[in-house]
Amino acid sequence: MPRTHAMPLRRTALAAGALLAALSLTACDGSTGSGSGGGSNSSSAKADQPLKLGQPSPETQEVQRYNKTGKFTITPQKVVMGKPADLDELKDQKYKGYTLAWAYVKAKLVGGDTPLRGPMIATNVGMQMEGGQQGTRLIVLMGGLSSRPADCHSEDTEAVWQKGDEPTLCVPFVVPEGRKVAYVLYSKGFSAAPLKWAVE
Repeated sequence: MPRTHAMPLRRTALAAGALLAALSLTACDGSTGSGSGGGSNSSSAKADQPLKLGQPSPETQEVQRYNKTGKFTITPQKVVMGKPADLDELKDQKYKGYTLAWAYVKAKLVGGDTPLRGPMIATNVGMQMEGGQQGTRLIVLMGGLSSRPADCHSEDTEAVWQKGDEPTLCVPFVVPEGRKVAYVLYSKGFSAAPLKWAVE
């Protein structure tokens, strides 16, 4: 039976004045990883319908990096909302009126080129609010937010995945304060609509 574990993390302590953050769109190019769906047309039709959190992707998702292609099943687990004060340590007025939402997403390497190094699954994860506005993925360049939940593990972008590995990755998003998260998204590339999981 394939084992389940969290990927090893490289963490550094948060030092005063040493935390930098940048907002990044969730799209990525072929040099860092790309997602695309596989399977039949009937599977693609089903994929257009919103799923529920905890349901795996109806088709495997291909992710490319370092000239290798891995096939994954993607299963968002939950969304944990933060508090507006969680962004105070960034000391940036542009975050006023915003808060954090943490998406927990399980990814399982089921086939393709294995082992596979650093597929960067998190770059394909997105979040959509009620009304259609999308959350913005938060990238912390140094250290980590002290408000991060204890069970929230970021992706090690150079870790080597073996077939059967299925860590749960935690991806932070900046979202408008007081707005409900409607969907967790997973991008299948620029030419296809993303997979959607409804957040109850």
